[in-house]
Amino acid sequence: MQLQHIDLSQLKISPVNVRKHGAQEDLGELIASIRSLGVIQPLLVRPNCEGYEVIAGQRRLLAYQALQAEAEGAVQVPCAILETGDDAIALEASLAENVARLPMDELDQYEAFAALTVQGRSVAEIANQFGVTELLVKRRLGDHPR
Repeated sequence: MQLQHIDLSQLKISPVNVRKHGAQEDLGELIASIRSLGVIQPLLVRPNCEGYEVIAGQRRLLAYQALQAEAEGAVQVPCAILETGDDAIALEASLAENVARLPMDELDQYEAFAALTVQGRSVAEIANQFGVTELLVKRRLGDHPR
């Protein structure tokens, strides 16, 4: 597998991507994370006749597309490139990424937010960085003893 930055215009959703519903819902947190930190995990792509198709990372692609308006010039996206191969391997990769993902629970959120407040971050800064409301940050910090 090769790592490469690929122009956003060269990336399309693969028909073998298993996430068919809900990909565009609640992108706010992901957009805020990418805006603040960049993509932490590259998209998994494979070449096709029109550029590259995204096997895993559809929501990251959609977030990049939403952020494109803020960028000056071409947007380069970090990608791990699979060799052109059968759809079964691509389907397995897409499924593995989507099945293994669990949402962050409240205690994990509290610990992360509390650690950031110790580092001097304000509630507003934390909310902005994670794409959540200040009320959610206050609730998480208030729901658990320190």
